[in-house]
Amino acid sequence: MGIINKDKPFFMKSELLPVEARRAIDSTACYEKHSHEEFSIGIIENGNSEFYHCGNREMISPGSVVIINANEVHSCNPTAGSTWSYKMLYLDTQWLIALQQEVLGVEFDRWIPITQSHTRCPKTYSQFHTLFDLIVDRHEVLRQEEAMIELFSDLILSNQSGGVIGKAGHKGLLRAQDFIREHYTSQLKLTDIAQVAGMSRYYLIHSFRKQFGITPHAYQLTQRVNEAKLLLRSGMDITTAALKVGFCDQSHLHRNFKKVVAATPKQYKDCF
Repeated sequence: MGIINKDKPFFMKSELLPVEARRAIDSTACYEKHSHEEFSIGIIENGNSEFYHCGNREMISPGSVVIINANEVHSCNPTAGSTWSYKMLYLDTQWLIALQQEVLGVEFDRWIPITQSHTRCPKTYSQFHTLFDLIVDRHEVLRQEEAMIELFSDLILSNQSGGVIGKAGHKGLLRAQDFIREHYTSQLKLTDIAQVAGMSRYYLIHSFRKQFGITPHAYQLTQRVNEAKLLLRSGMDITTAALKVGFCDQSHLHRNFKKVVAATPKQYKDCF
């Protein structure tokens, strides 16, 4: 994998599969609570960290695998005064839905969430490590596909054996979430979101935070950052990307991007 710069964030978008890789070594960078459209999974290689996921907070250590469904609010940060090393993969949810259909033999129009937020299963850890290296080292696509299908088929099957499907959540809050995603570039008013959800503004704010872990505005900002990532990967300059996703200027994007991605827009763009 060549010379590794510990101080520089590493991102890589696979040219063969719908997956993006991220690696951090001896990092002190911290994330605020956020979510993204992709399904994400990662391993902790060194250092202890505090993992926040859907309202729960716990400590995880080397050997742990974290599992985060699309649009679930989360953050994972090193313990105070320390560093950590980790690897992450971000997968297209539609690819996972298609695999889920193959594995279970049933047609689904949505992803059945993995209910386990993290595991210390040595097999899962090893499978992830193998897949990550195959992607970063650009092995033949057949070998990468085999490793991806092995890992995620096992996750899907183990999730079914538990007999639990993730809770659907309040329909009004889901409508609010969808509305924000559809209009993330707009200057949204709380009244508009509350009307879509069928709630008062007060109840919306408190219920949204309880359900997703962040406020409607914070959720809108994460959607803007997620779209900015796509634009930067495509080669768009930072200022144009900032304006296109609804930020008032480049510095506004910079502040929020770093909170969500734990890297600056330039650091992220330079990786591609």
